[in-house]
Amino acid sequence: LVRHGQSEGNLANKRSRTGDDRDFTPAFRARHSGQWRLTDKGITQAQAAAMWFKENISFRFDRAYVSEYIRAIETAFYLDLGLEWYIEFYLRERDWGQLDVLTDEERKKIFAEEMARKAKDPFLWAPAGGESMSDTCLRVDRVLSTLHRECSDKNVVIVCHGEVMQAFQVRLERITASRWREIDASKHPFDNIHNCQILQYTRRCPSSESAERACGSSR
Repeated sequence: LVRHGQSEGNLANKRSRTGDDRDFTPAFRARHSGQWRLTDKGITQAQAAAMWFKENISFRFDRAYVSEYIRAIETAFYLDLGLEWYIEFYLRERDWGQLDVLTDEERKKIFAEEMARKAKDPFLWAPAGGESMSDTCLRVDRVLSTLHRECSDKNVVIVCHGEVMQAFQVRLERITASRWREIDASKHPFDNIHNCQILQYTRRCPSSESAERACGSSR
C-alpha cells in the first residue's frame, strides 16, 4: 500500500492550519478534490518511493490498483514499476462532504456543530454529505474481497490515500473501533500515514511459515 505524494490540497490545508489561506483561491475551490495534482515536493516523494521499490522489492507485482484521483494516478506513474494499473473507484479518498475544500477557520466557524460531533466519536462520525471512517472500511472490504477472489496467490501493489490506508490497517490488523479512537487521539507521528509512506503486508511471516492472516510493516 502506497499513499500518494504531497498534493495541492495537502499543501493548502497545511498552510491553512497556520492561518495562511493563500491557496484557497476561487479556481482552487471550484475544482473537486479528486482533481488535486502533486506538488513538486510530491513528485520528489514519489520518485523516492520508486527508488525504495527498486532497492527493496526483488519480485514483480502481478496486479496493480490505483485510486481514480489524479494525485494517486500521478504517484503511480512516478513509481515507474512498468505495470498496467487498474483504476479502482473504491480506493478513492474518504469523502468529507460539505467540509471538503474549506479553510481550517471555515470548518471551525461554519461547521462548529459538526466538529463537536466529530470529537464525540471520530470513527463513526460522518461529515454532512460525507463518509465516516467506518464507511470507508466498508469500501476497503470490497477491495479485499476482490483481492481474496482474484489475487490470493499474487503480489499486489495499491496506490491510494491516507485514510483509506488507515481503513486497510483496521481491517487487516483487526483493529477495534475503540483502539482506533485511541490511536487517532494520540496524534503521534508514527500513527499517521505520511505522503508516500509504504505499508507492506504479507502472509509470509519472518519465520517463513504461512500465517493465517497478514503481517504488516511500514516504510
